Amino acid sequence: MLEPIEPADKATLLANIQTGYARFEDLLHTLKEEQMVLPGVNGSWSVKDNLAHLTVWQNYQASRLEGILKGEEPPDLVPGAETEDEQNDYFYHQRKDASLAEVRADFRASYKRIVAATQALSWEALNKPFPWYENNVPVSAYTIGNTYEHYKEHGDIIQHWLESQK
Repeated sequence: MLEPIEPADKATLLANIQTGYARFEDLLHTLKEEQMVLPGVNGSWSVKDNLAHLTVWQNYQASRLEGILKGEEPPDLVPGAETEDEQNDYFYHQRKDASLAEVRADFRASYKRIVAATQALSWEALNKPFPWYENNVPVSAYTIGNTYEHYKEHGDIIQHWLESQK
């Protein structure tokens, strides 16, 4: 078994996910609806677009975790896309016209899904690499990157944008 990057146990991993999510939601609660749909937060993206982006990656990680439980590799996120930027651009265009209410509901649902999928796996399984990847990166590292590290990254982007609006 590989040593986890962080944290020391599944309970702490889940607590970190919950804390990161709560902090991100706290930031969102400071925003007016009009602010959440303004483009320009990062590139042409709005806060809503950032939420849709986080949703895609949470759902993808959840599907990978669920794939471990089922013993089957989930399909590629965007077949034919060669880079993460291509994937992100594809999903931006897929979701840019969705309503803010729909995107927020999807974001919350994807959070619940990734928490449930993480809870369903043993700590040992979370510290092994995905069986279909040719690397030694533990599953937990991908979970961290698609939850609380991702919330912080986009929260910082949103916070910087807010400060630039003053």
